[in-house]
Amino acid sequence: MGSLSRADHIVDEPNQNRILPASEAPLPALRPVESSDELWDWLRLLNRRKALIIGCGLIATALMALIIAQATPLYKASSRIMLDTRTSKLVGTEAALSGFDTLNMGAIQTELEVIQSEYLIGRVVDKLGLANNPEFNGTKPPGFIDNALQPLRDLWSIGISTLLAPPPKPQEATVATVAPRTGRPAEDSDPRRRAAIGAVASRLTVTLLGRTFVILITVESPDDSMSARIANAIADAYLADQVETKNEANRRATEWLEQRLAELRRNLQIAEEAVAAYRRDKGLAGSPEGAVSTQTLSDLNSRYTAAKGRRIEREGRLIALSKASLNPGELANIPEVAGNTTLAALRIQDVELTRKSAELSSQLGEAHPKIQQVRNELASIRSRFITETQRITLAVRAELDAATSEEEELKELVDKAAVISGTASQYEAELKQLEREAQSNRTLYETFLTRFKELREQQDIQRADARILAYAHPAGAPSSPNYKTGLMMAFMVGSFLGVALSVAAEKLDRVFRSAAQVEEATGVGVLGMIPEVKGAAAARSNVVSHMLENMTSPAAESVRAVFTAISLGSLDRQPRIIAITSSTPSEGKTTFVAALGGLLTKMNASRRVLIVDLDLRQARLSAALGLADRGGTIDEYLMGIKTLEECTRRHDLSGVDYICARPNTPNAPEILESMAMKSALGVFAERYDLVILDGPPLLAVSDARIIARLADYTVFIVQWAKTRREVVKTAIGALLNVTNHVGIVINRVNLAKHARYGYGDHGDYYSRYRGYYGAGADVAANAAHRSPLKLASKG
Repeated sequence: MGSLSRADHIVDEPNQNRILPASEAPLPALRPVESSDELWDWLRLLNRRKALIIGCGLIATALMALIIAQATPLYKASSRIMLDTRTSKLVGTEAALSGFDTLNMGAIQTELEVIQSEYLIGRVVDKLGLANNPEFNGTKPPGFIDNALQPLRDLWSIGISTLLAPPPKPQEATVATVAPRTGRPAEDSDPRRRAAIGAVASRLTVTLLGRTFVILITVESPDDSMSARIANAIADAYLADQVETKNEANRRATEWLEQRLAELRRNLQIAEEAVAAYRRDKGLAGSPEGAVSTQTLSDLNSRYTAAKGRRIEREGRLIALSKASLNPGELANIPEVAGNTTLAALRIQDVELTRKSAELSSQLGEAHPKIQQVRNELASIRSRFITETQRITLAVRAELDAATSEEEELKELVDKAAVISGTASQYEAELKQLEREAQSNRTLYETFLTRFKELREQQDIQRADARILAYAHPAGAPSSPNYKTGLMMAFMVGSFLGVALSVAAEKLDRVFRSAAQVEEATGVGVLGMIPEVKGAAAARSNVVSHMLENMTSPAAESVRAVFTAISLGSLDRQPRIIAITSSTPSEGKTTFVAALGGLLTKMNASRRVLIVDLDLRQARLSAALGLADRGGTIDEYLMGIKTLEECTRRHDLSGVDYICARPNTPNAPEILESMAMKSALGVFAERYDLVILDGPPLLAVSDARIIARLADYTVFIVQWAKTRREVVKTAIGALLNVTNHVGIVINRVNLAKHARYGYGDHGDYYSRYRGYYGAGADVAANAAHRSPLKLASKG
């Protein structure tokens, strides 16, 4: 035989045929699951559990309303302070005492901490007398909510202290409390004052207003006017503290500068006395001999260098004249010769006579008297030229001798002046060192003296580096508790808690709510899902009648769909004997048997259907059919006490034949395993087109396994949202050990609740398209959304 999966796919196996889950059936290619499916799952979860979610939100809102009703109204008041970024500097005030010359976030955060410091708040507490105010000193009796929550606070404090307490240290030193900013010791001996400081600090908020340099000081207290007074007092105390801090710093700086000036004055006096003593000891007092000696040495060096240069220049000229005397042609290159007019005239005559001698020699011959005369004149001119050159040489030699003598004299003077200048330079260097030290002491002394005068002038003109932009005023209306915000937040928190509980409930849900869950857990296909019949027809005796009278209702259509799935899944061989069972009692299997047999018979009068009650322990078929007399029973037929005709009855409304059983039949397993039972089933299969066996629960007794082995097909009933998954898996495992021809039917599906899951299986279609099933379907569907009707009470 074959069987049909939930997706209406026929699967044939060589040796066995059974309903396969949709995951094992040969399905066509499916589109990948979209990510939006997960969002839809979350929306359906919220819809299913909306009662829990809204309930948690309402409970949280009610608790918050109770807390708000017991809470004390608080009033806020705010004053504003602006940090002065344009601080004026009188007479060169130094940056350390002038305040915020360059503001940065670190400096601003420091000022915020100063405003919230214990010392500054303590000044406000003392000024306003808050140590004697019960609202601040801790003597006010607690309210109802505080008394109720105090044990929890104590328990929490003990637990936190135990976890975070450091191990004891031997001889632990006592750390002294240092007051911020001013260094003044904190007055913490009075417990009421400490409590008041803590109360003000807990109600104080100091923030920076946006990206400005404006500080917002906000105080919240039960007294409207007191909130404004405290905020204004803190602002005034902050400005006063700035002025006091500057005056204190000015005073300390003045005292230190005064001591330092006395020391610098002594150092300057000592340095100046050392300079005067050195001048006096070295003979430098009142005379610039050192400077004169140095200048003289410099002049002598310049003169000596010039004389030396002249001597070298004349030596060069003399050497050039000596070389030129050997080669008269080079005399023209010597400046003294070239610039001499006499020598220039003689050279011209020499050239003229030389030319004339050459011409006459070529014309008249060497022995001609004119040639001799010209040559004599030429010799005379050349003799005069040599004489004149010698005279120039003697003059240059005389100049060289004079230059040499001058150089030697200047050399002696330079050597003498160098000795004198060396000694004077040593004295002068030591004197300059002493003068530099004295000048340095004088500059340092004058700088400190100027700063000292500035600080003395600033003592009476100190001003704060901030100013008050606006004083606080009473608000007139409480700032907290905020009823709307508090209740809204409570509802949101409660709703979130409800969502968390809903998710936990979904995770802890151990029953079946969809066909896919059943198939995934058991590996067996689901034949169909039977909607739950609601209203007056929910009684066992009325369910079958209701479906038989409303043949087009979703319940009736779903029962017929189960048989259609069995038939289409077994085309090779139609099952003639079908067993119906479940894992536990009261899952509606007997009512399903009666409805299935009645509907199949009423739809087709020619179809012969027999219902046999084989639940020999309970035997409730007669009650499901609404019969007063069950007639002959199956055990009487098997034992031959009565004939088949005597045991067989016909249901008047549907025309289906049935054989009832007797409750608490003895030896039920032996009867079911007997040859008479097998023969009886053969007889039933010959006379009827379909035999439906109503078996007992599978886990209660072993009879159901025997019946499943005798049947061609077994239908396993699972009650929707009731039968636990582990029970179904155990029962299906035991059933598959006996037969492979198994299909599952999910019974009593609450369509209204099932629609919230959006599984898209049989039950979803019954709920979504209930108008498709006709007028009878409308009646049943409308009743299904009004009150929970059960398809069957107890099977």
